[in-house]
Amino acid sequence: MKKVSIIIPVYNSEKYVEACLRSIMKQTFSNLEIIVIDDGSQDGSRDILDGLAAEDQRIRLIHQPNGGVAAARNRGLDMACGEYLTFIDGDDYVSEDYIERLYNCAESEAADMVICGLKYVTEDGKILRELIPDEYQRIEREEWTFRISAVCSHFYRREIWENYSIRFQPGERGEDMPISLFFSAVCDRISILPESGYYYVQHQASATHNFRGLRNYQLPYQALENILKKIQTIGITNSPEFYELFVLRILATCYFDLARGATREDMTKLCGYIVRIMETYFPGYYRNKKAKLFSPVRVPFVQKAAVWILSILVRTRLLYPAACVIRRL
Repeated sequence: MKKVSIIIPVYNSEKYVEACLRSIMKQTFSNLEIIVIDDGSQDGSRDILDGLAAEDQRIRLIHQPNGGVAAARNRGLDMACGEYLTFIDGDDYVSEDYIERLYNCAESEAADMVICGLKYVTEDGKILRELIPDEYQRIEREEWTFRISAVCSHFYRREIWENYSIRFQPGERGEDMPISLFFSAVCDRISILPESGYYYVQHQASATHNFRGLRNYQLPYQALENILKKIQTIGITNSPEFYELFVLRILATCYFDLARGATREDMTKLCGYIVRIMETYFPGYYRNKKAKLFSPVRVPFVQKAAVWILSILVRTRLLYPAACVIRRL
């Protein structure tokens, strides 16, 4: 059995996908299953992938009609056979010892999930920003489970995905956050690798450059609620306060970051959703000490402020009036 499955969704990434795959093919840890899902690319990605697959028998290549990144990742999850798994996007790349370090950390600490850092880089490799986690302490210090919520910088024991039937929700964006929320809540053993071997390439075709709020973003409404119901059934292994804070952060991100330029109908739907989620699943949210503005939780102050303001707006029923201001920004 392969020790590690790497799932790589690819869509129109002809400029970047060879660098991505070659960074994986030359990993110092070689016991890999490299699952590449070509999600209906219309550029030269298909030919590049065919050529690379012919070079390395570890590559399992699937060409499928375009269904979005969630559907592509799900196809990879259905195929995966490794003891561990991780995700790498087709326009990013990793350092040569990336998998080896993650694997060794997971093995030495018997971890269900390992969280590592990442570098935001330009197309020519210039580092724009680096995010490196420094500590995870169950109950006391769980911030990094949501400060880095991208699945591409997480390393998982695959059996947890299968035991709980965890998959991405097709048709929605922001699909990483509900998945990360689930694992942060139910994993018995979470470890930190204080390194940043993942290179997240920033380019004009990337989601961060094309972001236009709710004008082209379907929020993860169904995905988040499905995960909340599943966690409610399974039970929370880790800190309930950090879990609630994670949910508040997701909702604050949707409200403050994703809603710019939204229609009135979109904002009405979003505000109604936030209120219903908070009142249904977290009726005592306003008592969470970790969600206070000057709490000792180690997250950027802007994120603390967003969560704190959101809590106030929900409790005072001013969420929608404030949203009418935000949507014009």
